[in-house]
Amino acid sequence: MNTEKANKGSRLIQNLMGSTIKIEQDDVKDIPLAFLAVEDMKFHRSWKWMMPVVIKIEEDLGYPVLIKGNSCTIEGDDDTTFEHEADTKLLAIWETVVDFLEWHENQ
Repeated sequence: MNTEKANKGSRLIQNLMGSTIKIEQDDVKDIPLAFLAVEDMKFHRSWKWMMPVVIKIEEDLGYPVLIKGNSCTIEGDDDTTFEHEADTKLLAIWETVVDFLEWHENQ
């Protein structure tokens, strides 16, 4: 994945997540997005970063995220589905989430 694509996706995710990603785990620190450059965000490389995003999409926005093997699907509405299959499960989730967020921002 090129840097421009990673940065664009990170910006979309940051818009959704706000200034901080709250981690509900005693031994893991929250992620302060407001103090990070977009180039330093690791949504496409870290489960710790990506899973709170998946939870927010499901719980706060109300869109189920289906993860199966190395593929991921999010149904936006009756006519719009976002789905990716990739070499890794994390990359499939990241690509699906970014496509979904691009659509969701325009709704």
